[in-house]
Amino acid sequence: MRVIHQRFGRAIVAAAFGGLCAFAMQPAQSVAADTLRPDVAKPLNAAQDLYRAHKYRDALTKIDQAAAVPGKTAYETYMVQEMRGAAAAAAGDNATAAQAYESLLSSGQLKGADEQRTEAALAGIYFQQKNYAQAIRVAQRYQKAGGTDPDMRVLLVQSYYLSNDCTSVVNLVRPGIDATARAGRAPDESQLQLLATCAQRVKDDTSYRGALEKLVAYYPKQSYWDDLFHAIRSKSHYASALDIDTYRLRRATNALTTPDDYMEMTQLSIVAGTTAEAKQVIDQGFTSGVLGHDAGADREKRLQALAAKRAAAPADPANPVDPIDAGFNLVFAGKAAQGLAAMEAAIAKGGLDHPDQAQLHLGVAYYIAGQKAKAIQAFRAVKGDDGSADLARLWILVASK
Repeated sequence: MRVIHQRFGRAIVAAAFGGLCAFAMQPAQSVAADTLRPDVAKPLNAAQDLYRAHKYRDALTKIDQAAAVPGKTAYETYMVQEMRGAAAAAAGDNATAAQAYESLLSSGQLKGADEQRTEAALAGIYFQQKNYAQAIRVAQRYQKAGGTDPDMRVLLVQSYYLSNDCTSVVNLVRPGIDATARAGRAPDESQLQLLATCAQRVKDDTSYRGALEKLVAYYPKQSYWDDLFHAIRSKSHYASALDIDTYRLRRATNALTTPDDYMEMTQLSIVAGTTAEAKQVIDQGFTSGVLGHDAGADREKRLQALAAKRAAAPADPANPVDPIDAGFNLVFAGKAAQGLAAMEAAIAKGGLDHPDQAQLHLGVAYYIAGQKAKAIQAFRAVKGDDGSADLARLWILVASK
């Protein structure tokens, strides 16, 4: 997979502990009402004023004075650490902030929203420090505590990714993507890219192709189609005879863009015996302006002439065309009813060398004939492990639009 976006940076980290900083200088709601002795309260009140004036380093000095008071109560210690964490985070002293937040969390005095805010802040700090193992630990603790902020889930996913734990990324991202798709919504493109990248790294071919299939379904860029076709062709049982079918999909999605695309598809169509298709493809290349005006124009015109000649030639009894391909060619030639009937009859008769490929071509023929419902029905019957079922799933996506 060639495309991956690093979309999670300082903005998300700031959001993770921004809420904590907003309430840091207020009395903690999760700790029972208590009082601060004057020796502790005076420097903390000064620190509060300095914090509000954005003098964070000076605030830390005052907080250190409060921390130095001997015999502090649990509440006083709590308030010192809470204010130290917020002031240190605001000052960019992440090491001190992390120590303060770890102390708060280990105290057992934080509950509910206060606990979640502190965990979010701490996870964000560790992420910013590139301490991904600790970011993962704290983000998991945040989720177990009932936190639901989607930014924290993003931070967790990216921490796994940046620590090269792609197996965890796949396990965490894929269920959400599948659920979104089942609900009829488009999964986030960057999440699909991330899933594809990590699945490819850990050689999870099923998840990789599934991510690519969703990318071409919801974000049909040429690079995604290319990656998907490459993945299908890389299957151990892939049948090279299906190469023409990858071009048929590209043509159906307006993804034939280069002279090589048109030339290769034309030649494959001639070899497959669908000569009417070959003529249509090469003519489309010239009509679209892709062919006929560069250094290869003479060769392209010769292939166009050959395709026209083959399309006009009568059937050669000495070289009979496979009945499925013969019927398929009739559909391309505008004789849909006759061609579809011939293909249906050949499939019903049985004895075909490649029945799943025949079923795939029947679906394509129905699609070309404008009968999308029957096309989808035919595609769903394709079960082959030679790549035909993979292509059939993609055709279902195309035909369903």
